[in-house]
Amino acid sequence: MRLSVAVLILCFFSWTLTAGDMPVPTREDMPGSDIVREEVFVGGALWGLINGGADLYYEYGFDRMALQEIEWQGEEFRLELYRMKSPGAAFGVFSVSVHGCEVGGPASTGDCLNRFQYQLYSGNYYLSLINYSGSDKARELSVDIGSIVASASGDIRVDLPGLFRQDMFKEIIDEIKMIRGILGLQNALPHLASLYEGLEDYTVWYIELEDTEGKTEILLTETGDYFDINASDRFELRLGKAGFTAGRKNNRILAVRSAAGREQDNEILRLIPAG
Repeated sequence: MRLSVAVLILCFFSWTLTAGDMPVPTREDMPGSDIVREEVFVGGALWGLINGGADLYYEYGFDRMALQEIEWQGEEFRLELYRMKSPGAAFGVFSVSVHGCEVGGPASTGDCLNRFQYQLYSGNYYLSLINYSGSDKARELSVDIGSIVASASGDIRVDLPGLFRQDMFKEIIDEIKMIRGILGLQNALPHLASLYEGLEDYTVWYIELEDTEGKTEILLTETGDYFDINASDRFELRLGKAGFTAGRKNNRILAVRSAAGREQDNEILRLIPAG
């Protein structure tokens, strides 16, 4: 009996599988390569691998993660491919994880390349691929590996809310963040997390505009079926106390806070439909 319990505990915290149905690259996809490590983490095993960093993935909707360590053409890579429960969840994790994109962007291309990391989302999958040299060759091979994953994972993209297709966002669309849950907010927008304390079942879209008047924050909150409708009034009161001007349309609450004050807030609210 003790042995059975111990086995169950071990499976929960450290159960790993082979890549199986995960769309990871194979040696055949990368001629001359060597995959020196390959595991799939399910259940609670992700906590054992990345400790507190796993919480964010579970908040968005984590299913499993494939890990590979690859050697190819003299370069070394660490591949982490996360299967999330929806393309929206994959995009959300991607949007709050990218930084310093030298090529690409979350909303415009669905991928992001910098010196040591290549990231993308495709269908239900979010890919983080680290190279250890930062060389031009490693960057090129990273894109090749990413293309293998994307072609095998179903290139489904997320439709942004209609308001973000306005011309005013065209130049900054890759700065948009899609956030779910309080842990996602604490990670991506810690200065706004307190507004959502005690609330459940919502998705937050966030972007900033910058002009000669200063910064304007635009916050679109989409509420789900389990969002307490009575909480909407309390939430709008919190927004007002924090300096936001808010308007509600169906299951969306649009809030604007600009350095120029409420007059400009209202102008933006009139220009942008909350849809």
